[in-house]
Amino acid sequence: MTALSLEDAKAHLRVTFDSDDDYIESLIEAAEGYVVEIGVGFDSPPQPAVVHAVKLLVSHWYGQRDAAGTEPSRAIAFGVDALLAPYREWTI
Repeated sequence: MTALSLEDAKAHLRVTFDSDDDYIESLIEAAEGYVVEIGVGFDSPPQPAVVHAVKLLVSHWYGQRDAAGTEPSRAIAFGVDALLAPYREWTI
């Protein structure tokens, strides 16, 4: 299911070292799992907006490693939702 490679994620994060590779891969897996869970599939090749939504999630989680705060970031949620909305499969 991988829409985002480790190399592309590291480029987006501007990470040039290898010690966080396992952590970044786990963030990619979690972000892609979230995207699938809300009803967005990965085409082959994946839609650029869907890949960018995964990048935004990975970047946000990489920079905000603690789940502290009373409110989730609305900007990240809005951006990800806006990117994914056209590709979401709604079931009735």
